[in-house]
Amino acid sequence: MQGTDRMESMKQNPARTGSRLVGADGKPIQMQWKIGNVQIDNPFVLAPMAGVTDLPFRTLCKEQGAGLICMEMISAKAISFHNKNTIALMEIDPCEHPVSMQLFGSEPDLMAEVAKSIEDRDFDILDINMGMNGIDEKAMMLEAIQEVTMTTTLPLCIDSSHVDIIEAALRHYPGRALINSISLEKEKFEKLLPIAKKYGAMFILLPLSDAGLPNDSEEKHAIIRTVMEQAIKIGMSKEDIIVDGLVATIGANPRAAIECYETFSYCKNELGLPTACGLSNISFGLPERTYVNTAFLTMAIAHGLTMAIANPSQELLMNAAFASDLLLAREESDIRYIERMNMLAEKYAGQERVLVPVKKAAADDQAKPGSQEGRSAIFEAVLKGNKGGILDEVKKALADGEKPDEIINHHLIPAINEVGVLFDKQKYFLPQLISSANTMKMAIEYVEPMLERNDAEQKATIVVATVEGDIHDIGKNLVVLMLKNYGYNVIDLGKDVPASLIVETALKEHAKVIGLSALMTTTMMRMKDVVELAKEMGCDSKIVIGGAAINESFADEIGADGYSKDAADCVKLVDRLLEE
Repeated sequence: MQGTDRMESMKQNPARTGSRLVGADGKPIQMQWKIGNVQIDNPFVLAPMAGVTDLPFRTLCKEQGAGLICMEMISAKAISFHNKNTIALMEIDPCEHPVSMQLFGSEPDLMAEVAKSIEDRDFDILDINMGMNGIDEKAMMLEAIQEVTMTTTLPLCIDSSHVDIIEAALRHYPGRALINSISLEKEKFEKLLPIAKKYGAMFILLPLSDAGLPNDSEEKHAIIRTVMEQAIKIGMSKEDIIVDGLVATIGANPRAAIECYETFSYCKNELGLPTACGLSNISFGLPERTYVNTAFLTMAIAHGLTMAIANPSQELLMNAAFASDLLLAREESDIRYIERMNMLAEKYAGQERVLVPVKKAAADDQAKPGSQEGRSAIFEAVLKGNKGGILDEVKKALADGEKPDEIINHHLIPAINEVGVLFDKQKYFLPQLISSANTMKMAIEYVEPMLERNDAEQKATIVVATVEGDIHDIGKNLVVLMLKNYGYNVIDLGKDVPASLIVETALKEHAKVIGLSALMTTTMMRMKDVVELAKEMGCDSKIVIGGAAINESFADEIGADGYSKDAADCVKLVDRLLEE
């Protein structure tokens, strides 16, 4: 939905300046946008969150300024059974409009039937979700889109990883649609661009190539420029394109925000293209994320960000957005800022309020990590991520007569175990975990040549990969780092890896364990492909899985040997499986 926000105004071919639209007469166009015939007042969208976006939460978010409200997923099958709890989930307050209902299921005929039965209900957009476990998503989604678009006149929010499905959806869609997304990946670049032109669609430009994520801003900008130039060459216009800023987490890449700012500025000043991004990605793995998200938003707006996916219930974030418009002298921003502050003053009259709640630490959480007596200097260096001092401490220990294996077993491993505990308790966060792991890695690499090992003492081989179709690898990289630090021989195949390569590598290297990662619901079923292929090829490696969309029940469903929620837990899981 983040990209459909300019559909109607794009038909009028306006120019863009920052987060404003400017018409041919030079006058600013308001922040309103459309999906189909549904008009939305601002670019802030409340994303659907299962168990979170219920009626009270949605009304609060609307009150805080959300332009479009998205409901949590509602089961088509449950609606067909007239389940009372499900019917209650569909209740909408009049103040919510415009509101999008997300309908999920796996049976196209049933989806079409239910869509028709609820068409008269008071929601404005129907979002069809066919990304369910255990189905042939390609075949089912194609049929569902065909059925639903013929059944209801409501505007649909459509997304698929399959080119043929996208084309079928565009063929049947009765208006100007959005493709999410087109990148420089060969199939999408060569096939989807002509399809977008053919059906008059807009598209989100995702700065990826077959090589994966761009290494820096220069490479990202080259991808954007190449895709844009090809789109124009085949007869499309800049008004058909919205660039995804591709926000990474600053916890893993210190330059993540800077690279986004460079992209927003480049698109605004050099290419004249609008931009969009998901704000919260920037703060993943950090404490008190609202502060980071808010600072990122204000600086992004200043660099030309056009629209953002944000949480409108966070007052600090929303107030900063209004203040940013004011400081940038945007049309009527002074009036909008004053009106918002007056609204908040009236709302909280006579009350004390805190924009960001402060968590009170429990009594047992007061002690600072690493403050306990009896810990060695090596232990402390790993705990604190002291990469500059770790080797000096290791050399001192060796000079004092400690053996290399004693340094590993008595200092390094206990330290990284403690880091894992602190991470689980959310006393440590992603940057600290990475820093400690890298510090331990330096020490391991220094003492490893001094170790006297025979083949029996060497730990097992583990093959790790992000499954085919998925380019997200932060979690996978952490798992690899942690497993290596615990002495396992890890073969990292990278991201977007076919099942055949994973299983073949495991057989060739006599791997005891295969570790699989996936972030998206659209790619998690590729894990099942690996499990089934391993059985077919006689591979007896234990298979463990993890990722944002994964849980224990899914692991059981596909026949995996285990599920881990994070890198530290994966080490424990592997240890346990190899002891069985």
